[in-house]
Amino acid sequence: MSAVSVETVSRTMEALLTREGRPIIYHDIATGADLPVSAKTTASPTGLLPALVVAGEAVWREATGTGFVLDIVKDRDAFLGFRLRGIGAGSFTAIMLATMEATAQVTGSGLVVASDLSALWSAATERMEQTAQAQTSKSPGASP
Repeated sequence: MSAVSVETVSRTMEALLTREGRPIIYHDIATGADLPVSAKTTASPTGLLPALVVAGEAVWREATGTGFVLDIVKDRDAFLGFRLRGIGAGSFTAIMLATMEATAQVTGSGLVVASDLSALWSAATERMEQTAQAQTSKSPGASP
């Protein structure tokens, strides 16, 4: 059982994206085409929502050190090949704020570039690893 309803997150994201009215595109690396994506598909658990929530989790984890215990499964019928099946930790508010922040970070020139979510996730993960390494190197060694 999810700690936070995927359907509630999905409906809320769809409403926010619709209200903002910004175009959403996904840059297809294979073809080079910018594909328009509807707010409904973006917010769907089989659409771009898994990528949005994973990027939001990276933002949240960097800020707090905790994640959302996401249950994402392969789904060959899904937009990106993955479906968000559950959110096992965190609050609705934390998940929405972090996901909205991730969305804002990939918004430029008036449109949401959903394909940039992986770069956001990678950058946040790299910063967390660097911080952890720096803290480890500053820790005093064991006494002989």
